[in-house]
Amino acid sequence: MTASQSAHQSFESRLAALRHDLRTPVGHIIGYAELIEEELTEDQKKAYGYDLVAVMGAGQKMLAIIDLHLNAQKTSAEDIEFAEVQFSLRMQLNHVGGYTEMLREEAVDRGDDAFVGDLAQISSAEKTVLSLIETISVALADTPQTGAPDEAQPADEPGTHDLAAAAIAGIGGEILIVDDDPMNRELLSRRLARGGYKSTSVASGREALSLLNTQPFDLVLLDYMMPEMSGIETLEAIKSAPKIRTTPVIMLSASDAADIMVRCILSGAEDYIAKPFNPVLLIARINAALEKIRLRRNAGRQITVFISSPGDVIPERQIVKMVLGRLNDEFAGRALLVPILWEDEPLLVTETFQAQIHPPRDADIYLGILWSRIGSPLPPKICRADGTPYESGTVFEFEDALAGHQTTGKPEMLLYLKSGFPEMSLGDRDAILGRLEQIRQLTDYRERMLMGKDGTYTAAFHMFETFDQFEKMLDTHLRKLVLSILERR
Repeated sequence: MTASQSAHQSFESRLAALRHDLRTPVGHIIGYAELIEEELTEDQKKAYGYDLVAVMGAGQKMLAIIDLHLNAQKTSAEDIEFAEVQFSLRMQLNHVGGYTEMLREEAVDRGDDAFVGDLAQISSAEKTVLSLIETISVALADTPQTGAPDEAQPADEPGTHDLAAAAIAGIGGEILIVDDDPMNRELLSRRLARGGYKSTSVASGREALSLLNTQPFDLVLLDYMMPEMSGIETLEAIKSAPKIRTTPVIMLSASDAADIMVRCILSGAEDYIAKPFNPVLLIARINAALEKIRLRRNAGRQITVFISSPGDVIPERQIVKMVLGRLNDEFAGRALLVPILWEDEPLLVTETFQAQIHPPRDADIYLGILWSRIGSPLPPKICRADGTPYESGTVFEFEDALAGHQTTGKPEMLLYLKSGFPEMSLGDRDAILGRLEQIRQLTDYRERMLMGKDGTYTAAFHMFETFDQFEKMLDTHLRKLVLSILERR
């Protein structure tokens, strides 16, 4: 669909078309990654498993972003924060590109040619998504757009707003550039600035070592060919110094010789990028390297977040995962928030849900979201200590978490109540009666758990109306709670 064609359709239809057009290639990314994963041998799983999971995870995050920011509740272009949508999607797309490239290189090196075709399909879908991201505002514009995007707004290069948003949000890090060529240093510095990173440049390995010992950096971009002290010598010196050996290093070189790449990796480099490099790929590979480092550093600092909610608040669950991802970037190196969700567990049909999930009382944080359903009833064998049945799985989760908190002080508990009632079709009498009964049961339970006999509240909770309100509220609450948990550890 062209921009001129889209302008003559209603906003709702343009939004639906864009959502469809975005979700289709994102689905291709996830689908081809899943096909590759299903065909892996045990040995191949060790080589490719992590990166494939990362690709699929980024794809799922893109679907959540699309569903959250481009949903049918948006009634005009003014309701959509284009810069935020574009930036969020591009960040995940960078992950897809970076991990896919690493998978392709690994497949070629190992001779696993069977995967190369599927990886090419993922890369093709990635390019399709990128082209759609760049034209989101045009596709949804209320008035026809004339001329090429760069002619309409020559001061705004593609991604400018996104990258500014990155800097404002604090996404990125401090990178040390080490290259004897001044033009290379300038170009790299400008590319990194556009990617939301701060950078410092030096012209030699000796300058780099001196600076690394006095100032912390998140990553080093190190040129392979340098006079006096070569890149490989600098790399070996970094990895042999106890104070700075954990600093991740990406090697840059005009040579794509396999033996040089291998030597760099064996000497401790996180990655190797041949010049000239694609700027988008450069940022993607940097993001991928930093994410791996963050995961390794946070391995012993996990904070588990049990997300409890019936099936009527699915968008809110997606918002929770997005907020957790954002906070993981903010607390990188200090903590890793791990969501616990029904849909993320490999549930077997031979057991109940409750028997297979992480017990709510063992989580660090319990996060409950309630609206119009109390949830599904449990089998008779799952009951309270006194033999009385739980009203639903949601009730079981809340009471299990509460019992744990009262006994051990863990988990910390947050409860959110959504106001209003869902839309219901008047043509389906049984559905209406069923939902009304659910609302009655939920109301009764809330009154018993949150209010005393005199009508006063005995427990705290948060009310919200809109997705945006819930996201902002949750972001603030979780950030404060994580800081509190970290202070106690």
